[in-house]
Amino acid sequence: MRKQLFILLLMTLLLSACSAAATQTSAPEAPSSGRPTPSTAELEVTDPAKTIEVAAGEEFTITLRTNPPSGYHWEIAEELDSSIVQYVWKDFVATQPDRPSSGKDVWRFKAVAPGETNIVLGYYLGETEDSAEMLTFTVIVK
Repeated sequence: MRKQLFILLLMTLLLSACSAAATQTSAPEAPSSGRPTPSTAELEVTDPAKTIEVAAGEEFTITLRTNPPSGYHWEIAEELDSSIVQYVWKDFVATQPDRPSSGKDVWRFKAVAPGETNIVLGYYLGETEDSAEMLTFTVIVK
């Protein structure tokens, strides 16, 4: 009786393992992050001296050089006027994919309604509140 119980238990475990393996062999679905790969133009570093002009309803990017291993990172330094522009997402793109020590932060925003506003980004070390650099981008939404 013990031997039959052991065999039954062993078969149950094997069958459940086979079932799990069968469900895992299908290709995993790609995550739908909604983040398109930045285009060549979007990877160009954005000049804060140039005004960004965009139509309402469109998305636009601001791209900055960054070096994550240094401990510095870019953040939105002043609250956005969300009635004109809204933050969508930010991605890091390595200069050399096999060495992600330096690269660019690509910030994506959406122009919501006509108006003029500023996007202020600060370059911070760790959790400090003082930025090493502040950049102001003027945005005109038509």
